[in-house]
Amino acid sequence: MRRLTRAQFINSMQDIARQAIPAQGAALAGAVATLAAGYPADSMINVAGERHGGFYRLDQSLQQSHVDTAYEVAGKLAAELTTPSRIGALMGACATDTNTANDDTCLRDTIRKVGRAAWRRPLTDAEVTFHRNLAGSTPVAALAVSDVLTLLLSAPQVMYLVEHGQPTVTAGRASLTAHEVAARLSFHFWQTIPDAELAQLADSGQLLAPATYQAQVARLAADARTEPVLREFFTQWFRLHELEPLDSRLGDPVFDAFRGSFAPTRDSRLNAMGEIGELAGYHLRTGGSLRSMFSDRRSFARTADIAALYGVPVWDGSSTPPDVTTGGRTGLLTRVAFLATGSANTRPIMKGYRVRNALLCQQLPPPPAEAMSATVELSGTMTTREVVEAVTQKAGTSCVGCHAQMNPLGFVTENFDALGRPRAQQRLFNAQGQVTGMPAIRTDGIPRITPADTRTAADSLQTSQFIQESGEFERCFSQHYFRYTFGRNETEGDRAAITDLMAAARTGASIRDLLARLALRPEFQSKAF
Repeated sequence: MRRLTRAQFINSMQDIARQAIPAQGAALAGAVATLAAGYPADSMINVAGERHGGFYRLDQSLQQSHVDTAYEVAGKLAAELTTPSRIGALMGACATDTNTANDDTCLRDTIRKVGRAAWRRPLTDAEVTFHRNLAGSTPVAALAVSDVLTLLLSAPQVMYLVEHGQPTVTAGRASLTAHEVAARLSFHFWQTIPDAELAQLADSGQLLAPATYQAQVARLAADARTEPVLREFFTQWFRLHELEPLDSRLGDPVFDAFRGSFAPTRDSRLNAMGEIGELAGYHLRTGGSLRSMFSDRRSFARTADIAALYGVPVWDGSSTPPDVTTGGRTGLLTRVAFLATGSANTRPIMKGYRVRNALLCQQLPPPPAEAMSATVELSGTMTTREVVEAVTQKAGTSCVGCHAQMNPLGFVTENFDALGRPRAQQRLFNAQGQVTGMPAIRTDGIPRITPADTRTAADSLQTSQFIQESGEFERCFSQHYFRYTFGRNETEGDRAAITDLMAAARTGASIRDLLARLALRPEFQSKAF
């Protein structure tokens, strides 16, 4: 039983309100967003042994604040639905006419309508009666109806994905019911409850027919509501939240001298992260593959600050994105969000670690104790690369082995500064912000994309080519997308599903087809016992 994420909970409550009173959906959705502002944020949960990364969907912690806020939202939404100006739209004329003979049926019908949306399945007669009895002898009184809806909306069936499966268990797995499948589909692709079409097919049982199910997977994957969810996935997989604020050192003499005329704002960090989302969304809409997304050299910056770092106009979001034809841009590895540090100096170790660990899913052992006390002091005469090499690549130390896996992957993009701007030399500064030297940059190294690959890469272009040849990026995507889809870490029994997804990604399947492919697997339509 999986707890809904914060986004899923809020989206669900908004859509429950929209379905309850369609004509006032926008106003009610806005009210829900305000009411749910205090719902606890999810934490990034990662694989055991990992120190970085993870997905919100894996966070299954339950705090008192989750329960308290969910109850509070349920009560306040129920009150909003039953105001004098809305109760008629919610329940129909039977709520306000003078005929008391229809009051019982009026409330029962309302319970069925709201309950169907909130619980993602029709309520049984017993469940309807249980809730109806709470209203006592005043079944259409606003306060009584509000109490009934509060109970209905605060049930575990709202806050969790409750899956019992069908009675027959084969080889430790049971097929999900049509309503459970519909909920899985809608929460996976849209982060919310099923829409009317999906709900109707679940009610009739037609959703479980293979042709109907395939058509619905295709429909949901093609719907515009899938794009924000895809953006969330890539944001979390790529660890974009680790990007430091770009404006935090304004006023520092060194940083001000380094940035020159570029003036980052408090929004620049989010704008750089957003550019990756625009990249992913564009390739989803245009039938692009993981490989085309990885190697795309165009700018998808929708704001002037990030566009300026690329040296191109702001993209309008619909026309052909502007090409970045200068500076050695090579695709994903040279996006601002992968290069910027929020300071005047690059961080090749962390750049390399993120590529190795996040994009290639290759683990490194924890650093030795002495490494935690070591500092990389900048020099007035040496490049950042030279300083890092001097500290971490001393022969005979315990640092060499791990840093041989990280440093080269960070060095290959040292032809970009700490704001992601191209450079051939590194400007060195004293504490007053005066330039003390401009040594040349080196980007060559042995990135070792796989243990057997000992080729030297001249720069990020060759490194990107090595990554694409290896298929490691697609393998890593498959692992992470499985975790994101199912809200858990994989087990040995999941290997077939991950391998199938990886094979499709490596042969150039579109991103949209990859999203649908996992939903078409039998594992998606069943649960283990």
